[in-house]
Amino acid sequence: MNTFAGRRKEVNQILDTFNPRKGTLNVIRGRRRIGKTRLIKELPNHSKKVTLRYLTSLPPSPELTDQIEREQYAEQVKREFKLTYTPPHDSWRALFSFIGDQCRDKHTILALDEINWCATKSPAFMSMFFELWENEYSQKQNFIVILSGSLSSWIEENILMNKGFVGRISVTLTLNELKLSDMKAFFGAKLQRTPKLEIIKLIGALGAIPRYLEEIQLKHSAEANLERIALSEGGLLYEEFERMFYDLFSKENKFFRDILKVIGVSKTLMTPKEIAEKMKLTYSGRHSQALDILCEVGFLKKQYYWNISSKKKSNYFVLRPSDNYTLFYFRYILPLKEARQMGGAGNKNLPNILGLQFENLVHNNVEYILDKIGIKSKDVLFAGGYYQTANKRRQGCQIDLMIQTKNRVYVCECKLYSGEVPRNIVNEIQSKIDKLVAARGVSFHPVLIHANMVNKSVEDNDYFDHIIDMQDAL
Repeated sequence: MNTFAGRRKEVNQILDTFNPRKGTLNVIRGRRRIGKTRLIKELPNHSKKVTLRYLTSLPPSPELTDQIEREQYAEQVKREFKLTYTPPHDSWRALFSFIGDQCRDKHTILALDEINWCATKSPAFMSMFFELWENEYSQKQNFIVILSGSLSSWIEENILMNKGFVGRISVTLTLNELKLSDMKAFFGAKLQRTPKLEIIKLIGALGAIPRYLEEIQLKHSAEANLERIALSEGGLLYEEFERMFYDLFSKENKFFRDILKVIGVSKTLMTPKEIAEKMKLTYSGRHSQALDILCEVGFLKKQYYWNISSKKKSNYFVLRPSDNYTLFYFRYILPLKEARQMGGAGNKNLPNILGLQFENLVHNNVEYILDKIGIKSKDVLFAGGYYQTANKRRQGCQIDLMIQTKNRVYVCECKLYSGEVPRNIVNEIQSKIDKLVAARGVSFHPVLIHANMVNKSVEDNDYFDHIIDMQDAL
């Protein structure tokens, strides 16, 4: 198993920021377990001339004073640079100036991981760091500083939206989950001996999150793996959501969590105002900011209403969950935990839940769908879930995935059955197409996306322009 897969684009983006005239500043953020630290530590393996200096911060605790925190950080600096003495640490300014002086090798990367936890008892830390960056770090040739962290709201407020850093950050990366096409590199030869449907089920439930994938034992079924790591007390993912949210959003933990719970348990996608109503709150800028951050980090995706005829998107949107584990947590793990607390056994309908998760998996791998249909990204006007509201002249309609180019609309239906896709799927999709408002000069093309088997009569019918098996993406 090679637990570093994909990320080639991100590696190149960072290494390409080396500048022979000055230092450069990069930011990496993302949800817990997404692979930020692994990406950083992998950088020297892609360029022999790179020297990596990696420092990280410990989680804050009530008994941790500013002095103790500086002492602990100084000890880490001593180990990282193999010093025989403890570096000066009377102040954060003195310590970080010393760190910069130690980065003498050409093409050095100084990675400050979990920057959001650094100097938690020093409110002026980021002002100090900005001054240090301006006067010292930025003057060093072929020198990269990476600020990385999971606490996305803190990074947004203190770095990305900080007026001092505007225009000074070369690359901002928000790491998302891996693609299905990365699984071959991740799992290696074992993938070839594993039923592909098992992988589809697992990624549909947990997402292609590197740390979660490491827990999968391919010799066991998808259901057995889920039972061990997600559905049993003590399993990595049984309590993972609560820990993850504390790391990500700190004091806003409950508010962000409540937003995702409302979205996760809903059977329909909702607008921001509808989400606030479900939370029994008045929609405000607090909601807007929280939704933006949840989208930026990869938990949600804004799905704008689309007009097929005018080929324009509306200003209105609904929120689509894009983190499969979060969706699985609220759909299955949390109800199971609550049922057990009441002495019950919980929902046993796992196959149906995995079927619902499949649509999300497809959306997270839409580039593969475009490739199979033969559409270039530059030709795509719209790609996403489609929602046609009902009025006096038309019926309401929802399409799992719709892709529109200049003259064609591809109506995609996502189906994951334990058995084969039945023949009545043709009538089901055609009834949706019949409800769509016809646009002059635009033709509709049905596409079936599945991950198991399709009844031979469906293929013989020759109704679908494309039948795409997501197993092939592996």
